[in-house]
Amino acid sequence: MVFLRQQLLFILVAFLSTCVGIYVAWDMNLTLHKFYTYLISEKAIFSILFNYAVIQLFFIVVGRKYASLFLSQLFVIFLNFINEKKQQYLFSNLSPEDIFLVPEAMKATPWHLQLIFFTLIISFLMALLIAIRKESKATFHTYVPNIIIFGLLGSGLIYLNFIRNPTGACFSENKPMICTSLQEFPNTRNDWIGDYRKIQDYGFVTFYVSKVLDNVTSVLLPNRKVSEPAVQQILQQHHLLQSLENKTTQYPNIVVVMEESFWDAHKIESGLPKDLLSFIHQNQVSTLLSPSFGGGTANVEFEVLSSLNTAFFPNELLYVSKLKKPIYALPYYLNSIGYQTVAMHNNYSYYYNRNKVYPDLGFEKFISLENMIAQKDRTKVFNAGGWATDDLIFDSIKSTLQENNQKPKFIYAITVENHPMYNDDRFGKQNFKLDKNLSDLDQQKLSTYIAGTVRANQKLQELAEYLKTIQQPTILVVFGDHLPNLQGVYEDYNFFKDDPERKNLKNYQTPFVVWSNYKLDKKALKQPYIAASFVAPKLLKMSGLPLSDYYQFISDVSSCYDAIHQKIVKETQTCNFNKKKLLKDYENLNRDVLDGHNHTYKIMQNTQEEMEK
Repeated sequence: MVFLRQQLLFILVAFLSTCVGIYVAWDMNLTLHKFYTYLISEKAIFSILFNYAVIQLFFIVVGRKYASLFLSQLFVIFLNFINEKKQQYLFSNLSPEDIFLVPEAMKATPWHLQLIFFTLIISFLMALLIAIRKESKATFHTYVPNIIIFGLLGSGLIYLNFIRNPTGACFSENKPMICTSLQEFPNTRNDWIGDYRKIQDYGFVTFYVSKVLDNVTSVLLPNRKVSEPAVQQILQQHHLLQSLENKTTQYPNIVVVMEESFWDAHKIESGLPKDLLSFIHQNQVSTLLSPSFGGGTANVEFEVLSSLNTAFFPNELLYVSKLKKPIYALPYYLNSIGYQTVAMHNNYSYYYNRNKVYPDLGFEKFISLENMIAQKDRTKVFNAGGWATDDLIFDSIKSTLQENNQKPKFIYAITVENHPMYNDDRFGKQNFKLDKNLSDLDQQKLSTYIAGTVRANQKLQELAEYLKTIQQPTILVVFGDHLPNLQGVYEDYNFFKDDPERKNLKNYQTPFVVWSNYKLDKKALKQPYIAASFVAPKLLKMSGLPLSDYYQFISDVSSCYDAIHQKIVKETQTCNFNKKKLLKDYENLNRDVLDGHNHTYKIMQNTQEEMEK
């Protein structure tokens, strides 16, 4: 009877936790009718089971009934709080992979939120200590059955997630009988309605645990590896016979500057002077379609440099979760045809694992903040927002171009000084006249951000003036990594009106600028927008460089798809290939490189060696 009462109590608390979670997910705006409809649905049953599993896990860890209830619900509150703040500041939900982003998150988080975060952590640890000391440990007769229940429940949820979600067993002709009862099982990996609606349907805890299950089943999946013959066939089908040597034309230097949060604020505030971004407006050829909004810089540069696509790995930071070996990427290819390849960033090298990832992408050299300025002088170059001045980046670009003129250079530079948050006067007091009446805080945020873009425009103009003085042909490519994280400013301007889930591609487009110190045909880049994963082959074509089989394949994909994006897949009007097969081949290439045996790298390496003989 004691054990039965314990389980009934656990189920009751799981039920109440589910109800509160759904209410919070709907921003406390859930009608009684919707709430009642939810409670009698199978979604509620699954949500209760997920919450019940969390309580069981805490009981197994601490071995105390009331302590496990208290701590599990404190944990639930903590997750909901962090998720709400991430939604508020980055417009995306919390995911399990975010644990890898704690250092970056702490640096970008306002001090009062950091204080709340650490207060919650300390409160949780103190509550854990008190609960363990005050309550006696569960007896063998209650502890062991709970382990058995959790084992059966956990393995059952993994199995259901396995057949319903990643393998698609419930969508096959010979589907298991249980599939008829699984229509409402949370499918958080590939569901078209998106994470925002899923959280409303199940509550955040169920959503979060389901994401954890996705990671578990990803490890267990037996059929995700792509064979070497299949990869060989993909690349050979798009082989374009051409020489890697160009004896008549000197390969140009290629300088890519990925500007932090760079966007044209005229899109939101039309009252700004038209000449604020004169260099950008004069040289803009297109827009970059970024995979991220308000953050996730590393995923943007990953797509640009690798031509792989984060849409196949939703809610993952691929520099951290997947990229742990050398892959075929733009720096590797350019290095193979005679370029010196240099990455530079005026931030610490360990952020986003860049110090480990860049060599795997083929960069010969990485110039980070540690290399740009002595430690004793670093405090002098940080602004009021806590970010290093971009003067360091532009000085590094110039000094690198002056070294060893025997080789053309590929430089990929990432700025940081205009990084959010913007509730400071890092560029001094601003007096921009805005058409919209904003609160003092939002006025400060927008003004600080605009001042940062004006300064970026000025620095780029100065870099272009410098490039005019060097003899080597040089191309300067500039784009923003994503729209800025302006929080409530967007709401003030109704920027997301009629688009609460931000599916409109305007939310992911930043200026794409090309300038050169010699006459250059920019036709390959003149289109409404360029998806980040398709930048490399277009850049190679514009620069007069040959395409390897890999980049010919990526180019063919881009000829049939304008966008393969987390929010939308958009086909081109004309295509010379089987679109569905092409998309599947592209996904298989992604799977091979990041989840499989990376046959792509070996094949392209062998091809390169054969062509050099």
